[in-house]
Parts: sequence; C-alpha cells; structure tokens
Amino acid sequence: MFSVTTDVKSWTRKMNRVNKELLPQAIGATVNTACKGAHARAAKTLQKDFTLRNKYTERSLKLYPNKYKPGRSIDRINAVTGSISPYLPIQETGGTIRAKNERLPIPTLAGRRGRWDRPIPPSLRINRMGEIGTEGSKFFFMSSRGGKKGIFYRRTKKKIEKVRDISKRFIRIKPTRWHSKAVEYFSSREFFTRAFIAHAKKFLRRVKG
Repeated sequence: MFSVTTDVKSWTRKMNRVNKELLPQAIGATVNTACKGAHARAAKTLQKDFTLRNKYTERSLKLYPNKYKPGRSIDRINAVTGSISPYLPIQETGGTIRAKNERLPIPTLAGRRGRWDRPIPPSLRINRMGEIGTEGSKFFFMSSRGGKKGIFYRRTKKKIEKVRDISKRFIRIKPTRWHSKAVEYFSSREFFTRAFIAHAKKFLRRVKG
C-alpha cells in the first residue's frame, strides 16, 4: 500500500540517522491522515447522495486510528475506517435484498407520513403492528389498484392508507461505492507520498527544535 519513491527513501534515511523510531511514527501518522481523510470523504458522500432520515447512518461510521507504540513493527501499523451499519455494505457493493418471509414490506409515502425523507413513525413499524388482520387491529392486508398487495392502516372509519407495499420478493441495489472511492483516493501513491514527506519534516523539526 505504501509506495517507496526516491523522495520517500531520502526522508527515510534522514529520520533513521536521527532516531530510528521517527520512521514508524511518520508512517503511523501518514496512515492516520489517509484514514481520517477517507472517513471524512465517505461521510460527506453519504450526506450528499443518500437520504438520511435520522442520525443512525452517520453514527454507524467508525474510525480506529493507529496508536504509536515504541518498537512496533512497521508491518503492524494500520488504521481502520468503515461502518457497523447492517445495510451500508450492500449499498457499497450492490446486490439483492430478499424477503425473509414471503414478501418485502417496503414503506410507502403514506407510511412515511407524506415525505420520503422522514423516518417511519414508531406506530407504523412492522414490530408495532401486532397481528395484522385480526379482530381489533387497525392493520390489514389488501390489494390496491393494479393488483399490488399491501399492508393498509385504517385511520378512520372512512379513510384507509397503504403503509407498506408487499408485492415484491426481492429488490436489487445498485453499487454506490460510497466508501471504496474515498479509500482509493486517500490510499493513492501520490497522496501517501505527500503525506509521508509532510510528517517526516514535522517529526524532524520536533527533534531538531
């Protein structure tokens, strides 16, 4: 991942002549700079290209920087950026989401209270609907015009709303590469070289005072 160029070799020799621990410190700082850059760019991509209905997606992004330890092998220097979200990986790579049971319960516009950027209200979440279609339940199954099956909510005696579409067994997700594009840029040879030299100069200035 870290390409050795003539400039990198030159600054490596300079640091090793002063103190051999400067090199792993500079490499660790370089890895952290790249990791933080990729993390920030991925977050901006999510904010720009995705419909974020709450803070969960942004909070799912995690960054684990490298921590310097004297004597640690250069091969063990690493930093991690990514997400603990269960659904962002398939947004990255693309793929097919299949129904766990018979059909996918896809929220409708009415199921989001009239705006696509709104989260599903707690009262309209699947786990809050109870036994759909049973006596006393406000939720029931029905086919709408066009024959598409759905879960309907009886708001009043005369008004019902389709809150979930259950006509599909699967949906295909196109790859967005929201994360890998950021990582590719900040792990490029050009970026790593610039960052490494900048950190090498900084650590040498600290030593020389």
